[in-house]
Amino acid sequence: MKRTMSQKINKSQDLLFKFERMPKLDIDIPNEEAKRIEKNDADLLERTPKSFRKDIGERGFYDARNILNDLTGKEWKFMSKSVITRSYPPDFQHNLRKQHGGQKPPLLCADLIKTFTKKGETILDPFMGVGGSLIGASLCGRKGIGIELNKKWIEIYKEVCQLEDLEESKTFNDDCRNVIKKMTKNSIDFILTDVPYWNMDKVEKTRSKAAAQSNLSQFNEKESQTKQEWLDELIEVFELCYEVLKNKKYLAIFIGDMYRGKEYHILSADLANGIKSRTKFLLKANLIWYDVSKNLHVYGQPFAFIPSMIHQNILIFRKEELT
Repeated sequence: MKRTMSQKINKSQDLLFKFERMPKLDIDIPNEEAKRIEKNDADLLERTPKSFRKDIGERGFYDARNILNDLTGKEWKFMSKSVITRSYPPDFQHNLRKQHGGQKPPLLCADLIKTFTKKGETILDPFMGVGGSLIGASLCGRKGIGIELNKKWIEIYKEVCQLEDLEESKTFNDDCRNVIKKMTKNSIDFILTDVPYWNMDKVEKTRSKAAAQSNLSQFNEKESQTKQEWLDELIEVFELCYEVLKNKKYLAIFIGDMYRGKEYHILSADLANGIKSRTKFLLKANLIWYDVSKNLHVYGQPFAFIPSMIHQNILIFRKEELT
């Protein structure tokens, strides 16, 4: 996205007065949740012997033995919930980023990154889209690497970084398989991604024309795919990801289920089983993100029940090699 000379000059002048954005390392726990944790005697539930405790004030106690993240026991407990119900505001140039139908809230990505990494570590997103994961990494003091086949989405990500005064992560405009094959093995601390949509829309449409139109189809270049073809491509990518991820580190995958062809497709289960059976990753959790910003739609009334999808799955895998 090109800027005029006057815009560039104004931007340069703005940078003279720019204050460095400090990384946010803690987790924002809603007041009601914080009270519930405290009511349950969080001090005892932290399971941290006093000799290893580092008191971080209102955040709680940090365990000096913690090799995974920088969270306190209270924050760790909050982030271990299997259902994420926190509301994430449409910020960081949401109107610009929403041109990509599958963009994720940067603050949600930041919370996940803070749960699975320490400050200064490196995350990889092989399907970066408009860079919600990379923005999240910048917000919490992590390094990011993003790969995207569609140059338009990378340009939007860079525009957002300029507008928000965020440090740009390293990006590659290529098929992620080409890039990952050239990466150093055991060099990545966390992989966070949102997989490309299964492009079934052009094969058969079971909803109204208005409902069938989606920005999601814009980032799948193939005219159509069978479910197995879609799974095979994704599993090939995650086989490569396994090699570049450090041992004992995690892979997190956003994936929504879908209703098509008069049938509900549990794509999260299909992908989880495929990765389990064809890679060395171990499945550790399926987190449910309840997206409170989603509007409800009525598809089958008054003849049949069809769900209005307001959640996504976040599959959590771990690399566990014997040393």
